[in-house]
Amino acid sequence: MNKLTVFANFSIDSGERFLRLKDSFFSFSKGNIDNWVINVRGNFKEQVKMFLTVHINTKVDIFFNESENGWCADTLNLIPYIKNKVIFFWIEDHICVKDINYFNNLVDQIYKYNIDYLLYSFFHQGKLLANTKFIDCVSLNHFCYFDYNETNYNKLDLLYKKENIAHDYLISAASFLSLDLFKKNISISEKKFKYNSKLPFNFERSFFEKEILPFRNAILNEELFVSIDDDHGEKGYSLISRGQYPNRISRNKMLDIRSKNYKIYSSGLFLRFKKWLLYKLFSK
Repeated sequence: MNKLTVFANFSIDSGERFLRLKDSFFSFSKGNIDNWVINVRGNFKEQVKMFLTVHINTKVDIFFNESENGWCADTLNLIPYIKNKVIFFWIEDHICVKDINYFNNLVDQIYKYNIDYLLYSFFHQGKLLANTKFIDCVSLNHFCYFDYNETNYNKLDLLYKKENIAHDYLISAASFLSLDLFKKNISISEKKFKYNSKLPFNFERSFFEKEILPFRNAILNEELFVSIDDDHGEKGYSLISRGQYPNRISRNKMLDIRSKNYKIYSSGLFLRFKKWLLYKLFSK
């Protein structure tokens, strides 16, 4: 079986978030994982390090980096520690709802078919699958895939406009990524100024940030991970909304805790727009 690297660069800033991290960890940690590359920020970083050191039996590198250069720069410094061609970008508040054999078989297919990107959460009743009806996809046991090139991009754009539905993101953090796409996206993300540079949100690519193209995109046939508390626009979606996870603290309270340490957006609106405009003018 093929092995992967688990990567994370997260802030664990409350006891509740630490509890959720533990539950997330145990839901997938027995998969075919070769090494873990984990950067931890927040008040509970020492506890996280102790927990991971005790429970991980393979190679693990744990860091406490939080430089003024920001999340992307700190992540770039972690890339030499990644030992595999496929990365699992771990988000601490998503839980695997499939057994570990399913997880491992999925990883094998990612390797076999040279998949660059696969969103592992926010399945939303197969919405992404439905959006590919005008694209020639290769269908497999665990996912279908297609090459996200200019032609297929334009087909999807027309579909979204025709059916008056929101454009899906090209890249989201909760994903399996090839090492090559991961590095390419980090280099692009360093030049993005929309969000606070100390947060990971600049890593994600909206549909209109198509400079990340082309890559081979896969879409799950079945739900694999589910968010603990984020309904993500679908009523009743999260594990808490389903009654499948204890509601110890509200989502709003969790967001309040986070906002005390990090502002989501960078400096003033005008400055953000100016930086974005400069990026667009000189990145072509």
